[in-house]
Amino acid sequence: MTSRAGLERARDDEANARARVEANGVDAEQVAGHSERLIGWREELAALQRRSRVYERTLREIETAEQATMKTATRFLERQMVGDVSRITDGRYRRVAVDDKTLDLQLHAPEKGDWVDVRALSQGTLDLVYLAARLGLVRLVTGDRRPPLIFDDPFVTLDDGRAQRALELLREIAKDFQVIYLTTSDRYNGAADAVVELAGPTEVDDGSSAPELAEVVHG
Repeated sequence: MTSRAGLERARDDEANARARVEANGVDAEQVAGHSERLIGWREELAALQRRSRVYERTLREIETAEQATMKTATRFLERQMVGDVSRITDGRYRRVAVDDKTLDLQLHAPEKGDWVDVRALSQGTLDLVYLAARLGLVRLVTGDRRPPLIFDDPFVTLDDGRAQRALELLREIAKDFQVIYLTTSDRYNGAADAVVELAGPTEVDDGSSAPELAEVVHG
């Protein structure tokens, strides 16, 4: 009896199991396919995570190198600017600070005994400082090369005294660089090695084409 009862229970369990399997709409092959794709996705995720770590490390190294490069560049720029700023401001400003991240410029103001942003100074002084900064950047970027330098009337806001000191600086620069100075003023002619006067426009509107233009516009 015990064996028969056990057999019946086993048959019932088998029937119930088959019923559950038949009631389950999930295909075994579909499950196997999902499992295989899951393995592939996990491998892809691991590869992406490794790549992300490489990128993060590379970015940190680039940022560190950039900071070191910027620090070296700003110290070079400060050293180059000090003499030029002192010269063109007639010794008023003798210390220059360049921010390592923003490249903002500051001068040490003797009357305040403190550093001031160059943008708080007069327009003439600001133009002189920016001139010195551009020359410093040229020296930094070009190294031992000597490209021509072209200036488009940077002294237009300067009085005669400041303009003369700035011009003397350009003449000093001209020992190493070819300097081309574009201006509408003749106050620098005496200091130039060569002056080239470009002819201005000579055509005059005599009104002869006005009727045709009016016809086109209103027609």
